[in-house]
Parts: sequence; structure tokens; C-alpha cells
Amino acid sequence: MTEQTMRAHCPRCDGDRVCLVHGSFDQPWEFEHEYGGVNGQMDHRLLQCRGCETAFYWKSSWDSEGFDHRYNRATGEEEMVLHKTIETFPAPEKKSKRPDWAWSLHKHDRTLQAIMSEVYEAAEGRSYILASIGLRTALDRLTEMLGIGNSLSFEKKVQALLDGGWVGETEKMTLDVVADAGSAAAHRGWSPDEEAFTTLLTTLEHFIERAILTGKKALEIAPKVPQRAKSVKPSEGPKA
Repeated sequence: MTEQTMRAHCPRCDGDRVCLVHGSFDQPWEFEHEYGGVNGQMDHRLLQCRGCETAFYWKSSWDSEGFDHRYNRATGEEEMVLHKTIETFPAPEKKSKRPDWAWSLHKHDRTLQAIMSEVYEAAEGRSYILASIGLRTALDRLTEMLGIGNSLSFEKKVQALLDGGWVGETEKMTLDVVADAGSAAAHRGWSPDEEAFTTLLTTLEHFIERAILTGKKALEIAPKVPQRAKSVKPSEGPKA
């Protein structure tokens, strides 16, 4: 069975997206009164964004009282264009600093996606103590995903990232700061200001994107890259 799709404004992506149509119902209506009548229609859809996979309700409504006239260049005539009101539930989420890949992080690791989702929610609510603790937890999960043992201290885990070639010396130092900030928030109630937290968040986002997202894509391409042919030494002639 062919999937039915339509374009609609996804409340999570907050943009126009191709969506799967899981259900539809069109509801025409008509009202008569002494001066004439009014008619219209409400179109209901249950949609799922093909990007972030969020399911949401979409409604389009119009009535015969709301319209404009527009010149159609193809026909050379005026035509009536109805005003349509589009609504979605839930409403589009407020703007956040989440990168586009954050919405599909569950495709790589659901635990990491859940942690980062709570980090963003805490940050959007200006709860920077909780958000900083979340960054430390996310870093812990990242090291586990890269095969670094849970029994190690954070200091040794970040050192293992350096020893394993996952990060360079400078990035190791920045991740040390992320871990220390999370520890200070958890054990001493330290709360960074918005600017400081944004720096910590950006540091971890860069590591996630490079080590987990683009890094894996690069490894998938590696087998497709043609290898350089081995040079063949010319054979030596017979010795005298």
C-alpha cells in the first residue's frame, strides 16, 4: 500500500516538512439564515513528520465569507481565493538552540537522545545547574558508546579519549572543563550564567557531532574509497 503524504508545518521542527498521513476526515458544514447562507469546511489530519517522526494533529478550515480576489495570469480572469486557517496541536515549540541533528539523535542512541533532550529542556527553562549536570551525564554516556569502561573516573575517561585518538589535546582540555562544571553543579550547586553554559553546551555538541554523527558517516564511506595501488619494485637482473 502506497504511503500518503502531504506537506505541513511540523510543530517540533518548526518548519514545512513532508509528513505521513495516518488518518483524515473532512467535515463540510452549511448554515442558512434569512439573508442567505454560509458554508465552509474543516479538514482534519493525523500527521507524522518524516524528519523528526513527531505525530501531531493538523486542521485546515475555511468559510464562504472569507475570501480575496486574485488575478490569474494564465486565464486572464479574476478568481476567488478562500482564506484558510491552519492549526496544529501541539503548537510549534518555542525556538531553542538545538541543532537540527538533535531531533534525530534517537536513531544513533536513545539513551543519549533522552539525556540531551532533558539538557535542552532545562536550559530553555534557565535551569543551568540541572543542565550542567546533564552535560556531564551525556559525556559519560558518550564515553560508554566509544567503548571506554564505566569503572574509570571522569578524569581517566577523558584521558582515554585522548589516548584512543578520539580527541586532540585542546579538545581534551575543553571536555575536562565540561566534566568539572557538571561535577561542580552536582556537588557544590554551582550555576553557570547563560553565556558560560552555552560555551559548555557547544563544546559537547561539537564532540557529539564529530565523534558520533559525522565520524560514523565517514567510516561508512571508507570502503568505497579506491585504494592506491602498491608500487612494484623492478626486478633485478642476474648477478654477475
